[in-house]
Amino acid sequence: MPYRYTIKQVVDKTGLEESEIRWYENAFGEFLTFSEMGLGKNEFSEDHIALFSRIKDLVHKRGFTVAEVRRELKQSLQAIREKQPTPVRGPGYARVIAVTSGKGGVGKTSFTVNLAVSIAQTGRKVAIFDADLGLANVHILMGVKPRFNLSHLVQGNFSLEDIITRGPLDIQVISGGQGVRELANLTDEQRRLLLRQMDKLERDVDVLLVDTGAGISENVLRFAGFADEVIAVTTPNIAANADCFSIIRILLEMDPNARIGVVTNMAEDMYAAKNVFNKLQTASRQVLNYDLNDLGYVVASEQMKVATEKRTPVVFAYPNDPVTHCFKRIVDTVFNHNVFMNERKESSFSDLMGALKRNMTGLPATASRRTAVM
Repeated sequence: MPYRYTIKQVVDKTGLEESEIRWYENAFGEFLTFSEMGLGKNEFSEDHIALFSRIKDLVHKRGFTVAEVRRELKQSLQAIREKQPTPVRGPGYARVIAVTSGKGGVGKTSFTVNLAVSIAQTGRKVAIFDADLGLANVHILMGVKPRFNLSHLVQGNFSLEDIITRGPLDIQVISGGQGVRELANLTDEQRRLLLRQMDKLERDVDVLLVDTGAGISENVLRFAGFADEVIAVTTPNIAANADCFSIIRILLEMDPNARIGVVTNMAEDMYAAKNVFNKLQTASRQVLNYDLNDLGYVVASEQMKVATEKRTPVVFAYPNDPVTHCFKRIVDTVFNHNVFMNERKESSFSDLMGALKRNMTGLPATASRRTAVM
């Protein structure tokens, strides 16, 4: 006879609320019957827990409809029976890296743009999602002029391809504009449309960089929390370091499995950058019991200022400048799986649009990470 779990134990093990579990029972009861023998009305087996977790992932992380969940469950039911859960995230999905900072003025967006170009120069397909509501200016630094932004997708008859602006090296730029703010007010059909579009993008690129706003606003934390890894950009400025540590602390409170790396921008040299990282690392170990990842530094450069004024990435304008070599080293570190690859949490591109997962199939308005990011 299987071990019997109460509804409260199922809630604890799956992170679902009881109302969601009951809804799943009604909607997908046909897949729960295989292990009900010997169980009471309010008792559950390990197979039930595995199946509830699977459905939760498909709905919250992938945005599946009821019909799509049923089709998926038919294909994976045998794996669940054998205690071999089918992975939610298969091969061919983009790696999502959020770039954030504790305060403005640290060069976060300029860093994001030049990082994107440096990654693209390695042959990887790259997209940038400009999620900074207040100062969305990725397109300016990329030297492109987007005609449309995310609001045109969610409000009009535009596809994701319509609002994507192609930059140098075919880097795809998605300007959020006010569209990010409008995501919470979409109809079910608009949600489904956007999720399908974003899924296409994920399979079309290798890396999606998300340029968040600065600070600890709800919007910043939401996007940073849903990324696979987070790069926190700071400078040798004391206030910038204090704010950087604050956002690191909050991100780890949201998700202890977060993988966070630090880049010191506008550093005088390697030694100054190491000094910044060591101070943050010491504080992180003592206060948070967490080891940060040192991703490198970007040297202070007049060429960076000149390139910004010309609206061109510095790695293009000055390919042999020390600042360009800094970005190349950072790319090498970011793509070193032994250094900065998050293996501790499931990765799902569509988590980035976590706010859209709700009510996709009429579920109660909760999310797997609701307490963390909403």
